[in-house]
Amino acid sequence: MAVAELKQGRKPAQLEMIGGKSSRQRIWELIRSSENKERFVGDFIIKYANVDEDTYYTYVQCLLAGGYLEQLEEGGRRRQRVFRLVKDCGLEAPRLDRNGNPTKSGRGIEAVWRTLRMMGELDAGILYSHVNAAGIDLAISTIKSYITALKRAGYLVVTRPSTPNRMERFCLKAGMNTGPRPPQVQRVKTVYDPNLNKVMYAEDPQEAL
Repeated sequence: MAVAELKQGRKPAQLEMIGGKSSRQRIWELIRSSENKERFVGDFIIKYANVDEDTYYTYVQCLLAGGYLEQLEEGGRRRQRVFRLVKDCGLEAPRLDRNGNPTKSGRGIEAVWRTLRMMGELDAGILYSHVNAAGIDLAISTIKSYITALKRAGYLVVTRPSTPNRMERFCLKAGMNTGPRPPQVQRVKTVYDPNLNKVMYAEDPQEAL
């Protein structure tokens, strides 16, 4: 791997997404399709999910370890091995580690976004209570940072400013309930909405000076 690739690390979500869907989501949807459930090979999935072989193979190994797939034929090359789906958990791609165990990554932000979509006016404290009541451990500082990013990106309107004795209250703006997948705050200081497949906010470099 080139030094430049090592320094860059993982690409921002908007560069990995196609049509607002991650590479794993595209792989999963193709595996679930009626013509592939009983028998599929990597060549087909790689081509139509528009992913590279390593991305495909890594996720297939996670699905195998988690009991979602069964291998039917070895094949000469790994992209020619034949599998079938044995555990269909629904539309959303299973989030698994390399041992096939469900990961908790992103669950907290998903819960925050879901609560914002379901409820009206609220504050960070109410969000914290709802998220933790769902059994998800998420720091209130993380919630506040996410809310700040959503305000900058135009998702939220402040309905009551904060005072020394009470928290700011806010709600989703009309028309900004864009879908079930939470907008993602990137390390490159952008907010990406996978429902719209669109960058909703990018920090002006001059503002950081």
